[in-house]
Amino acid sequence: MKKTVLLYLTVFIVISSSSNIMGNQYRDKPQQIIVAGKVDNYDHNLQVIVTVKRIGLTQDDITAKIDSAGNFIATFESYIPLDVVIGYKTNFWVLLHPGDSIFVQFDGKHRNRPGLLETVYFSGDAAQTNRYAAKFQQMYFSNEIYYDWDKINKAVKEYDPAQYLQYLDTLRQKGKEIFDKFVAENQPDNESKRWAQIYIGSDYYNYLCWYASDHREANNMKEFWDVHATEEDAWDVPKGFYDPVLHLLPIEPSMFMSAYVLSGYPGHFSRYIFGDKLKGRKTDSTWAVLPGGRYMGQKESIDSVKIFSSIEFIPDPLMRQISLTYIFDRDFNKQSISVYERFREVADTHIKEPFLKEPLYQKYLQTKSRIENPQVYTKAILKEVADFSIKQIVDDIFQQNKGKVIYIDFWGTWCGPCLGELPNSKVIEHELKDKDVAFVYVCLESEEKKWKATLDKFQLGGQQYLLSNKQSREMRDLFEINGVPFYMLIDKNGVIQEKGSHLRPLSVKNKINELLK
Repeated sequence: MKKTVLLYLTVFIVISSSSNIMGNQYRDKPQQIIVAGKVDNYDHNLQVIVTVKRIGLTQDDITAKIDSAGNFIATFESYIPLDVVIGYKTNFWVLLHPGDSIFVQFDGKHRNRPGLLETVYFSGDAAQTNRYAAKFQQMYFSNEIYYDWDKINKAVKEYDPAQYLQYLDTLRQKGKEIFDKFVAENQPDNESKRWAQIYIGSDYYNYLCWYASDHREANNMKEFWDVHATEEDAWDVPKGFYDPVLHLLPIEPSMFMSAYVLSGYPGHFSRYIFGDKLKGRKTDSTWAVLPGGRYMGQKESIDSVKIFSSIEFIPDPLMRQISLTYIFDRDFNKQSISVYERFREVADTHIKEPFLKEPLYQKYLQTKSRIENPQVYTKAILKEVADFSIKQIVDDIFQQNKGKVIYIDFWGTWCGPCLGELPNSKVIEHELKDKDVAFVYVCLESEEKKWKATLDKFQLGGQQYLLSNKQSREMRDLFEINGVPFYMLIDKNGVIQEKGSHLRPLSVKNKINELLK
């Protein structure tokens, strides 16, 4: 009871005493942001996660401190305004400035955004702006433009590039109609209005940039390097298809509040560069551009091409800085510092904005320290299997977890999508901690130092296996693992019920619960 009262008083004090002296500007030094609130009808088995996507940098998933009554608080720092995601069963966006303290209360019984947003209450800094933003989210997430995935997937599969661009224009028009209705009905302030405009416009560019790979996958087209591929399988979008990405420019400070959307821009410009500007360009034997904007080659060559093509082809100075920050940061996320150290002079020459330069350098120092001095999480069970055969490793997994549901995650320290899912794995580990389920992580083709540094960073529990390159190849052959992340779900009797890349942590929880019955 005392803890509940203390947390409530802390929340009340920080909300009441704060003052937003930063306004909409950004500074050379970060300021603290406080997100506090209360979940009505709180389920103590669940966590409140505040997801912070900083422009150019990997997102941070902050687990809020929460008491038995549902009072929560989370703090972080930022140089610039940004939008964060509050997650509990479902999630929604909150708009914040450096120095802000905001109180957010909502009913935790809802599993859909529109229902939850009807109950949300704001007080403290930026409260009115967030009331408008919540109204917009209610309208957007209740519209078929968001939830009619059958129609979207049908267009991806059946339309050729010209038809698909026309389809995207119709989606953009529908988005504009939602935005215009939001403005007419609510007369929002300029900040929430600008945020809503950027958010709803992002669908067009997301769908544009994923079309080529999604179309190929929907039509079971082989990759062009497959020995059984035909000329038709090497299908690609025409040159100029990604030119609309340039309409995202210029990047201005008034856009920073849309950090969640802006975090995706480096990926869009990568498609523009590799899927268009480098298409047909003569390459040496160390790298090549593939259909759909993909690339392959020696890592050092690809790293160099990414960096210098960003400098060459991105005309907006701020977007160039964001894209370069993104490239270096992704290498840090894989527990590697080689790219930053190799191109340190380029980074210092081109990345000037403090909100990009300083966090990037601090992350370099943290990653370097973690690699050199990894401190492995004590709840993780590290399995010594260097001398084991694949049969012995598999037998060990089954024997150690007899009578339990087993969820196996095959991943690598070099795999961006794998690392992106690890925070979600930690979430379901917590939610299912008292049940008969074992979480097993099998790391493939990775260096031991980077493996331990990754475990230290993400603070995972479960059972951790590191396989040699030879063991990794044999494991891939045994379970037909063509790419990672790859997951397996095994029932209490030791029978593999399902496997594949689709069994991502947040989507598998219900399936695990079914097997636990």
